[in-house]
Amino acid sequence: MCKEIKTKKNTWASVFWTVSVAAYMFQCYQRNLAILIVPCLAMFLLLESNRIRFQIYRNYIPLYCFFFFYLTTSGAISYVNGTPISSVLRFYLILLAIPLAQCVREPGFNREWTILKVLATIKASIVLLTWLDVFIKQDYQSYRRWAQSTGAGDIYILNGVPRVQILGTSIFVTLFICEFMKERRLTFYGALMAVTALAAGNSAYVLGIFAFAVLYYGPVLLKWIKKKNWKLIFVIPISIVMVIVFGLYSLRSMKVKAEFSNAVRVEQIQVLTETNPIIGSGLGHSVSGGGVWRQYDGDTYFELQTLYIYNQIGIIGLGTFYLLTFIPYAGQKNRKKLMCYITYLIYTFFNPYCFDSTHIFSVLLITNCVE
Repeated sequence: MCKEIKTKKNTWASVFWTVSVAAYMFQCYQRNLAILIVPCLAMFLLLESNRIRFQIYRNYIPLYCFFFFYLTTSGAISYVNGTPISSVLRFYLILLAIPLAQCVREPGFNREWTILKVLATIKASIVLLTWLDVFIKQDYQSYRRWAQSTGAGDIYILNGVPRVQILGTSIFVTLFICEFMKERRLTFYGALMAVTALAAGNSAYVLGIFAFAVLYYGPVLLKWIKKKNWKLIFVIPISIVMVIVFGLYSLRSMKVKAEFSNAVRVEQIQVLTETNPIIGSGLGHSVSGGGVWRQYDGDTYFELQTLYIYNQIGIIGLGTFYLLTFIPYAGQKNRKKLMCYITYLIYTFFNPYCFDSTHIFSVLLITNCVE
């Protein structure tokens, strides 16, 4: 009987995982799918609750309890002040779920990993075919009209190179990293994820891949330099070329974005830091007003999403969150998971890919796939 119940539980967990991942990957084609992502992911975590290793926190469980009561209080005050309950609950669930997701250690995560790989491969194939079609025709207008009219993202050409920036692609950098760390080498699947991330053309994705290369190979390079390893003859020139290419790419991107994107980010810094620096303006707080470039009334996604969380819960809340999410990885002898998590935080800081379902998926993958 117990075995049958366990089997049914695992089956339902896989079902909710599949629906959540599918909704995340293909929400750009049917926007209504987005409402399934967080609830199904929450159900998956609930069914996996028996595998949450709270001992990872050890003496830090009181810190999570403090975070729980802090968010509850912040959310209650925010709701009394007029914030919609849907907005409060959305950020309440996400901020509480991310630390818990880091502690889910699923021995049979291979099934979830396989499901994700299959769905990601389908999505990557569609993105690459779209990129190829736009590149050959050098015409993106029909795709762009579709993407902007449905809220799927944006598709355009910059300097002759297509950029397929649609929803659901922000996880591809993490998939590339986890596949590389899991297999200890660059596989076809890992290369597919990296190429798809580059096809999206988002500078943050390039930054993520470059940051991972630096954090992964940097210590190895320093060790070789100390030992004067003969491999340096080949590695140093390659490293110099990579740094130069990334530097040139960064300068070019900054020049292209100087007129709008970077100006918007500067404006957002001003808007989002207008809050109580200690406790914030309340969980789910809606920013009102705007500036020269944009109006932010009711917005829940920002290029500087981390600052939006700061705007809601202040230094106390954001500082507690980072303590909770660094503890499980920093406390391990093997710091590879910590390295992958830091990479994620680096490339998502300047784009709205953190503190959402992508963040939950990413920590689940890092915890269970990186050894």
